[in-house]
Amino acid sequence: MKEVRVGMIGYKFMGKAHSHAYRDLPMFFPKVAKPVMKAICGRDPQGVEQAAAQFGWEHHVTDWRESLQRDDIDLIDINAPSDAHKEIALEAAKAGKHIFCEKPLALTLSDAREMLAAVEAGGVKHMVGFNYRFAPAVQLAKKLVSEGRLGQIYHFRAWFLQDWIIDPDFPLVWRLQKDVAGSGSHGDLGAHLIDLAHFLVGDLTEVIGMNETFIKERPIPSSMTGLSAKGSKDGPKGPVTVDDATLFLARFANGALGGFEATRFAAGHRCTNAFEINGDKGRREVRLRADERAAGLFYGRCGGRAGLPACARDRPGTRIC
Repeated sequence: MKEVRVGMIGYKFMGKAHSHAYRDLPMFFPKVAKPVMKAICGRDPQGVEQAAAQFGWEHHVTDWRESLQRDDIDLIDINAPSDAHKEIALEAAKAGKHIFCEKPLALTLSDAREMLAAVEAGGVKHMVGFNYRFAPAVQLAKKLVSEGRLGQIYHFRAWFLQDWIIDPDFPLVWRLQKDVAGSGSHGDLGAHLIDLAHFLVGDLTEVIGMNETFIKERPIPSSMTGLSAKGSKDGPKGPVTVDDATLFLARFANGALGGFEATRFAAGHRCTNAFEINGDKGRREVRLRADERAAGLFYGRCGGRAGLPACARDRPGTRIC
């Protein structure tokens, strides 16, 4: 099995998730290249040292440029805050390193295009972290659409709901600051919905939407650890400069209509990512939740199991109309 030596930049919330994936990959996909977790990078020496020991990395560094200079690293995994993506990716491409970058790819479209041009010029493999398209339930949806099992597609509706900042006293973490994050619920959650729409239905040709920031100011944090933070509700506050919720309508090139909702203010939703596709022969619904994962498949007009692809019949957790 070929080994791929990884250098990861970022060690908090997504760093833990990516480390978990690298360690699990050989167990579930033994024929795929084996990740070797060489070095993890973070700005806090004590924090990144602890992360390296906890997550299973061989080395830890505090300067991401050091990872790019190492001959024993093939792939750079970028899951640092969004404002750092561009510089790291451009330098990694120059160094000939393959790149896996978390979303949102960049703060602006022009920056994203510059990053794409750099990796293409450098001849390195590159990928954005739109992981949901690889979930088995989503892959089945892709199969049904591609084979025409759902017929002509009329509608795609999607929603990504969270509630982690619904408390007005939750501190002003970096994800709520436009100069660092680029956007709020739209870039963090809506980006996944848009990727799924492109993957499953096709290109978008028209959009119209709206957004809202419900809590305009929040306490300045005294410390941050990924998605959590500490701060006093009676202390100084700073402005929230990103969207808390977004809604938009869209038209696809194939004539289908789309509806998209992304919010961090949906009480009771820890992390609900869901979509539904309606065609003239049936519909496919997928709901992915952090606290309860379920995939619902509806085919035809309540016609039982007839016509279902073999991979969907009698699958545990598959709900037949």
